[in-house]
Amino acid sequence: MHWHLNVTFREDVNATLDKMSAQNLNIIRKWSLSILKLIELTKKKLSMKKKRFVISLSPIKYLEEALDFKKITVGKI
Repeated sequence: MHWHLNVTFREDVNATLDKMSAQNLNIIRKWSLSILKLIELTKKKLSMKKKRFVISLSPIKYLEEALDFKKITVGKI
C-alpha cells in the first residue's frame, strides 16, 4: 500500500508540518485509493496514475459511480 500511495499520490514528497493535517491527508489518500481500485474505466487495466488522470478530465461523469454506495456494499453484505 505504501508503494501505491507514493507512486499514485507522491506521498513522500508531501511536506505537511501539522501532524493532524498529515493524518487527515493520509486518510483521504487511502480512501481515494480504495475508490480508484473499485472504478472500472475500460476493459483494459490502467495504472492508478492514469485512472486519476482520466477521471480528472471529466470528474462529474465518474463522481456518481464513485459514490454509488449500493453497488459497493451489495457484494459485501
